[in-house]
Amino acid sequence: MSEKTDPTTSPDNAQDLALIFIALAYGADAELTDREIESLTAALSRWRPEADEERIREIVVEAWAVFEEDEEGDEVVRAIENLNTVLKPASKQRALEDVMRVAEADGLLLTSERSLIAVLAATWDLRGSEAELIANTTATIDSRPVWSILHDIAVLGIAVAHGSTGSLDEVEIDSLSGRLSGWRSELEIDDTREIIRSALEIYSTLELTVILQQSASSIKERLPHALRLIVLDDLIAVAEADGRMNRNEADMIGSLAQAWQLGVRVDA
Repeated sequence: MSEKTDPTTSPDNAQDLALIFIALAYGADAELTDREIESLTAALSRWRPEADEERIREIVVEAWAVFEEDEEGDEVVRAIENLNTVLKPASKQRALEDVMRVAEADGLLLTSERSLIAVLAATWDLRGSEAELIANTTATIDSRPVWSILHDIAVLGIAVAHGSTGSLDEVEIDSLSGRLSGWRSELEIDDTREIIRSALEIYSTLELTVILQQSASSIKERLPHALRLIVLDDLIAVAEADGRMNRNEADMIGSLAQAWQLGVRVDA
């Protein structure tokens, strides 16, 4: 199939891309700067070269309307999955590069933006591509304090595995380590183990209810619905790492799903 017959330039795909661009740029810091708007409209123009400037603006407005109504993030997830289905690998790589351009348009690459880019790369079977893009970025990479969203995920993973049985098996640690690396493919195993070690230190000093409340609130505030679903999947994987999820683990994860307004039922 030639590039001319590739469904890349379909209007629906352009709106899906616009929706992802907006979710990335606005969802990271609740702000859409002029530079980000210029970057995403330029990217859409490359995908729809036959469309004039007015039509590109219409696509952005239509996508923004969908984004505003999409409180649960379902439309963003649908857009990501649809593009995974209809785009060729080369087109998905091109889309990921455009997502990166939008993310770095304001000169700062936020942690949440990097996480979403990693999720896109994983979903589109481009795992590892985001690490190269990040390594070559001209933007300033956001340097959060030592404690990050990955530490919150690690704390919850430890709470699920240890809090329900009073023990933490090596297979559960391995599962948690692997899941953490899925968020940031540039992390080596030593890096994820260090995150788990730091999380264990906090876990050992606080009451379980306090840990769950603090880390769960952090994830709800900092991650959109689509990424909270991925965190939930990570916790289920950790719970099942030792062979099966027990009732206590299912109850704990179910409580998190409810707190995050995910509408997901978790059974042992």
